[in-house]
Amino acid sequence: MTFEILNILEPVLDSVFEKFYQSMLSNRDFAVFFKDDDHIRSLIEKQKMHFLDSLNDSEEELKARYSRLGEIHYNLRLPYVDFFAAMGMLEEGLLLSIASHHDSKDLMRTAFKFFRLIRAYTAKGYLNKTLEADSADIDRYLENVHRSSEIDTQFATERIIWLKNLTFAIQIENRAAAPSFQLPTQVMDSIQSYAPEDPDLVRYINDTIARIEINAANVFYFLEKKNYEEVLTLYRELMQIYKLSLMLTNVITIAASSAIISSLSKDDLTGMLGRNSLNDIIEREFSLATASGYEISLIMMDLDHFKNVNDTYGHAAGDEVLKTTSKFVHDNIRATDFSFRMGGEEFLIILKGASLKVASRQAELIRKEIEEHAFKYDGKTFRITASFGVSTYFSPFQMGLQSMLKQVDLKLYESKRNGRNRVTW
Repeated sequence: MTFEILNILEPVLDSVFEKFYQSMLSNRDFAVFFKDDDHIRSLIEKQKMHFLDSLNDSEEELKARYSRLGEIHYNLRLPYVDFFAAMGMLEEGLLLSIASHHDSKDLMRTAFKFFRLIRAYTAKGYLNKTLEADSADIDRYLENVHRSSEIDTQFATERIIWLKNLTFAIQIENRAAAPSFQLPTQVMDSIQSYAPEDPDLVRYINDTIARIEINAANVFYFLEKKNYEEVLTLYRELMQIYKLSLMLTNVITIAASSAIISSLSKDDLTGMLGRNSLNDIIEREFSLATASGYEISLIMMDLDHFKNVNDTYGHAAGDEVLKTTSKFVHDNIRATDFSFRMGGEEFLIILKGASLKVASRQAELIRKEIEEHAFKYDGKTFRITASFGVSTYFSPFQMGLQSMLKQVDLKLYESKRNGRNRVTW
């Protein structure tokens, strides 16, 4: 089928597209995508010619033409919702012209179908480019994920390969090529083994997986109907799978980390990990960071003039300071981060996926909380401060742990040298 009947609109196209130009020009939301008025007018003139040429297309030719147009607009970073709104303006102008000049139900039905198809096929162009970009991201992720630890590798690889297979099935529009929407049994068994006494964690994971499965099924329902607008919308929601998959992986990482931490020795006074646990933790965290492509930040902190507390108020008071300080640290880091008592009044914090700016801000929060706290022991009130050094490291982590510790320790020393009670990064 062609849409040659719509050629009857050619005499009014100039006025319709002129109004379209004026609408685009006066709309701030659209104006940001164009260099200037001449740029808008030039593009609209091209769109008018493109529109006229498409009236003689078969439906397959129309699909190819507007899919390409969608890909072009995607590359221009024009959001589909904005393209859709602009197309709505143009459609409204043309339909009003038909209603004003032609008493033809057939013409109106043909126009409705034409616009429905070009919206759908443009959406398909956006979908094509989105799938292409997502597939490339997935491939990059899979190139590194094998370097992660066993539980993280098993879970992340299962989820990401599932997503890769799903995007391929959407690209070729074939439900039969899609993977099962059910999470593999062995992965759920692993989840259960790491959180056997945490029903809330398992319930959260199950709810998240259910959302993924429902969205995936809906994509194929609308894909089979060639309703690409719905597919694009659902797929964008479905691409939260990538985030949800990473969220789920993080949940498992937290559970796995908890299992590991529970088996490591802890400092009896503060409850922090002991220095002898550092090598076990850091090796695993470097592997995870390399696989996922995020940085790791270290914070070294030391209580200022701590010896004076012990000498003035006694060692029991000093113990209370250490316990309270460890609570301040714990309250200001995430469940996936780690804190160590390195000895005496010196502590180390490992922040996963935290930039230097973020890590410095976290250190500042802890510093301020210590500074503002009035310590009380045996009827006496006193205050204390702390100094901090912060360093950030990136994959592939060519610097060894001891060199990293030396570097962040130098930052701490700089804080001490410059007057203490500060963060240096």
